[in-house]
Amino acid sequence: MKRQPVLEVIAVDVEDAKAAEEGGADRIELVSAMSERGLTPSYGVMEQVVSQVSIPVYVMIRPHSRSFRYSTDDIQAMTRDIRVAKELGAAGIVIGALTGEGEVDLLSLQSCMAEAQGLGVTFHRAIDVSVSLTEALKAINTWGSVERVLTSGGGRTAPEALLELKQLQELGRTLNIVIMAGSGITVNGIQNLVQQTGITEIHMGSGVRNEGSFKYPIDPHLVEEAKQQLWFASTAIHGQ
Repeated sequence: MKRQPVLEVIAVDVEDAKAAEEGGADRIELVSAMSERGLTPSYGVMEQVVSQVSIPVYVMIRPHSRSFRYSTDDIQAMTRDIRVAKELGAAGIVIGALTGEGEVDLLSLQSCMAEAQGLGVTFHRAIDVSVSLTEALKAINTWGSVERVLTSGGGRTAPEALLELKQLQELGRTLNIVIMAGSGITVNGIQNLVQQTGITEIHMGSGVRNEGSFKYPIDPHLVEEAKQQLWFASTAIHGQ
């Protein structure tokens, strides 16, 4: 089944979110603390963003950056954050957890998934430090309620792991779970990534910001250009 191309943009506040929407982003991943690679935003920021943009907002649910291993207390906090995100009108959440052996921690996330009923769910880049990308993807799929997996293909950046991303995309098609590529993607690199992997959901952060850095705001013109490149590349691989 052919899927529409989707551009997801990382936002850390309402100004980011508005700029992403202005540029034509399809979805926002709302986070805090990008210096820690993204943590759960405050309830106030969630409320501001959800109320001031019309595109779907997916909220990062990640209580700390020490690892992707979570205690019972961590899971309770995550469950509460999911409940609030739902109450505030978020369209979805972004979660992930691993065991000490680097496998997907299905048991720890059961409560989170139960609380997330009615929300879209993305499994985040915890998969990139799992012991096996393919086995992790199969495990994630056992839930049946995870829409997509955000991954760099196990590489430091997505452009460095095109073969792995292509393999995940092929497996994702079989499992009917979306693979979204993220990390290190620039506007100029979108066409090659899509052509080489077949992936048409792209996740961008610094690549659509001034100076290519989270120290600077989102540039709506870069978002618009990224969206155009994604549509062009997606149309080309579908032979339209």
